[in-house]
Amino acid sequence: MHFNGMLTEFLLIILAIIILIIIYYLTKTFRKPITAKSNYLLALESLADGNTKWALQKFKEAVREDTENIDAYLRLGDLLREKGLATHALKIHKDLTLRSNLSEDINTKIQHSLMLDYEILGNMNSAIEVANSLLEKGKTNIGEIVTKLLKYYEKERRWSDAFEAVKKNFRNPSVQMKRKSALYLVLEGLEIEKKNQARDARIKFREALKIDPNCSAAYYYLGKSYYLEDRVEDAIKEWQNFSEKLPGKAHIVFNVLEKAWFDLGKFGEAEKLYKKIVAKDVENIFAIVALAEIYNKKAEFDNALEILDKVAEDKAVHPRIIGTRLLTLSNKNQYKIACGEAIEYFQKSHFLTSWYYVCQECQFESNEPLWVCPQCQNIASFEI
Repeated sequence: MHFNGMLTEFLLIILAIIILIIIYYLTKTFRKPITAKSNYLLALESLADGNTKWALQKFKEAVREDTENIDAYLRLGDLLREKGLATHALKIHKDLTLRSNLSEDINTKIQHSLMLDYEILGNMNSAIEVANSLLEKGKTNIGEIVTKLLKYYEKERRWSDAFEAVKKNFRNPSVQMKRKSALYLVLEGLEIEKKNQARDARIKFREALKIDPNCSAAYYYLGKSYYLEDRVEDAIKEWQNFSEKLPGKAHIVFNVLEKAWFDLGKFGEAEKLYKKIVAKDVENIFAIVALAEIYNKKAEFDNALEILDKVAEDKAVHPRIIGTRLLTLSNKNQYKIACGEAIEYFQKSHFLTSWYYVCQECQFESNEPLWVCPQCQNIASFEI
């Protein structure tokens, strides 16, 4: 009996030990250990909070801990570029391209980052190469990449390539994109014209008008091309056609038209044109001013004042209207009236009385119509 009791007690002890072991392993397996957040996770959280300095530090620590964390490398490079360290960013992103067994999605992200690195570093040719490669894969944001690609081509003045990029990547381009595409043809034509190939240049200008019938640059340079060849009548025909089709933009050819008519001894045609435009559009400030200036040249000051007085009240305060009126009063020797109106005007505003074209991107001012800003190189940035 004593032996049986000891055996029973021993078995119970063994059973208890087995149960404790099972409980231990079960709790170890299913228990979620409380661990500190990884540097990668901390970096992502800092990035989301806008703390880029701390995110940069944590991404550096994250890639030291895990050299296989491709996303951490990518984000580290992008942050370095944003911090003005594009050279370092480029090195990181180029090193990633040497890795094998990367997914197509990761490769695309790396290429996108490389493109932005090259852009910041001013290496447009490499940026163009990468952008075209991304577009060929067709697995990224095509609209964004094409926009970037066009920007690169514009910086390099590669107008033909820019035109082809639009043609290739937009089946149904927007009105704005059509305007840009037409302007690329015009700019390409101007490059051709520099090689003494005026006829080929005009072909480009006419192609531009087929894409965008409202392309003022095409009309302007088409007429100018004829004028430079002493084909004054042809130049006048193009500019006059433009003025009648697009009277709201016609002012950009008023000066050259007047000069061409003067060359032919037909200056009176200018007055006829301006009257025709004003008859159709009584609020066309440019035509009204041009007509008033014609009257001033003919010393018909009362006619000039009469046409200026017909301007609608909201247009009467336009600097060009005010300036022309003051000039007319002065020409008529009505200095006291002119002085009074000038003082009244400048008390109400600080506008200048001369007309100029302003780049909407960098505020560069020009007294001639431009389609490429000489300061910031943006195209179509003038309100013409």
